[in-house]
Amino acid sequence: MTLKNRRALSLSAVACLLVVGCVMPPYDTTPIHQATIVHVDGKDQIAVDARAGWVKTGLTVRSGEKIHFSANGSWGESPGENRTADGGQAGLFGSGYWGVERPLGYAPWGALVGRVGSNVFLIGADNVVTIPQDGELMLGINDGQGQFLNDNHGYVTVTISPQ
Repeated sequence: MTLKNRRALSLSAVACLLVVGCVMPPYDTTPIHQATIVHVDGKDQIAVDARAGWVKTGLTVRSGEKIHFSANGSWGESPGENRTADGGQAGLFGSGYWGVERPLGYAPWGALVGRVGSNVFLIGADNVVTIPQDGELMLGINDGQGQFLNDNHGYVTVTISPQ
């Protein structure tokens, strides 16, 4: 194969990857579970859908309050990624997905995260968190927001109890 042919083949391969990588399949964006909170034995439970973005819990929390979170289930931030609420490494080299910014950059991809106001914090599968400010507690997956949620799948059921 001549140098000219190799160069043409390489350019064709790059063009193919760019086109295929930019075309997204029609993912089902219908939420799997409604974010309805259930009260059980003094604890609150809510299903957090990986495609829903920030899920409003309807719970008002206070700065300094300690809350125990426990999450069960399986979800993922992209096809083929099946995770617990602890999340994990992602992307070709484990460093993430090109052009996607997650709400909590230092936390693993696909981890359960919480938000009160503008404060985002790691929750994971089992953790006691000190709430950073007063406001409504919101929960979500540590993945890009908006269109980046379309390829997500699954849900975790989060149990929330005061400490």
